[in-house]
Amino acid sequence: MKMTVYFDGAFWSALVEFTDSNKRYKAFRYVFGKEPKDDTIRHFVDFSLGKWLYRYDKVEVSSEFSAPAISQKKQNPKRVQRDINKAKCKPVVSTKAQLAMQEMREEVKKAQKFKQKVKRELEKERKYLLRQEKRHQKKRGH
Repeated sequence: MKMTVYFDGAFWSALVEFTDSNKRYKAFRYVFGKEPKDDTIRHFVDFSLGKWLYRYDKVEVSSEFSAPAISQKKQNPKRVQRDINKAKCKPVVSTKAQLAMQEMREEVKKAQKFKQKVKRELEKERKYLLRQEKRHQKKRGH
């Protein structure tokens, strides 16, 4: 998992890139708003990040992205520092992350649309039954 905090011109955001339980690459953006302090970032990582990861892990995305190979061996600290400095010069949001976020957004949108449709149908059915009940009460003369 990789989290990058950056300023996108209007707000401070965090780009979280991770592999889900099925070893698929996923990414999402969390908006902090104003410039986050270290405590705010730590609070996000400690308390909120787990909920967000669980939420986006459930979203099924049919993407052709494979998870990037993450090496677990220890790296030289100077090499790590050089890589960090190189990463600062590059644009923060990668095309791969943008595409993954777009697919996830579409899947969440579809799920919400389906939920709303089911909710609307249930409400329509409830109102119909209520009208029928009123009709029967009127016929009985009560």
